[in-house]
Amino acid sequence: MKKIISFILSGNKDDKKLRNWLKGVFGIRTRNIALYQQALRHSSLSKNEKSNERLEFLGDSILNALAAEYLFSRMPNINEGELTKIRSRMVNRQQLNQLGIKIGVEEVLVKNIVGHTPPTLYGNAFEAVVGAIFLDKRYERTKKIIIENVFGVFLKIDDIINEDTNYKSQLIEYCQKRKIKLEFPCEVKKSESGNTIYYLTVQMDGESVASASHPNKKQAEQLACKSAIHFRES
Repeated sequence: MKKIISFILSGNKDDKKLRNWLKGVFGIRTRNIALYQQALRHSSLSKNEKSNERLEFLGDSILNALAAEYLFSRMPNINEGELTKIRSRMVNRQQLNQLGIKIGVEEVLVKNIVGHTPPTLYGNAFEAVVGAIFLDKRYERTKKIIIENVFGVFLKIDDIINEDTNYKSQLIEYCQKRKIKLEFPCEVKKSESGNTIYYLTVQMDGESVASASHPNKKQAEQLACKSAIHFRES
């Protein structure tokens, strides 16, 4: 009997913590706390309970729609291509991971992972919470909540709008204008732990001007191109 009472008290305590977090971050109250508990339940837990993966899928779509509508209204004179680039920067994986950390998802995320928690889990959980808010409050209320309490507080929108992080595209444009031959030779190696590492070099008119390595080939390209741009600007 004591164990049952202890379990109930623990559950109530966790519910209160989650409700306080939802109120503090998003400014919302809910009668459907189970929906948000699911949004913060990672798939590493028991398979007998629903994880947050389906809500994550829904939240991803909602965030893209919210970002698109927000930028469409805020930037009436910007063309579709530029709006797409800015929206991508607003809701890309790295940005969502950082948002998840900033809003304190780690305090309420329930998981069964030993050791380091990948930042992706926090971004995924944030998406799932957005999905839960949408189901609980519907679109118009969700838009107001996310734009005011997340975009308006945790994102530096003006910096995102003015930032161009596609360094490879910048470098290609730079070389095309100056008729410079641009090449990206890449060598694939295995690290001591057995992971694949991409060693990428930027060559301009046959001269190696920058290089970078990363387990992700696209990231290696971006890092090397960023260095090449800085090299040319210096």
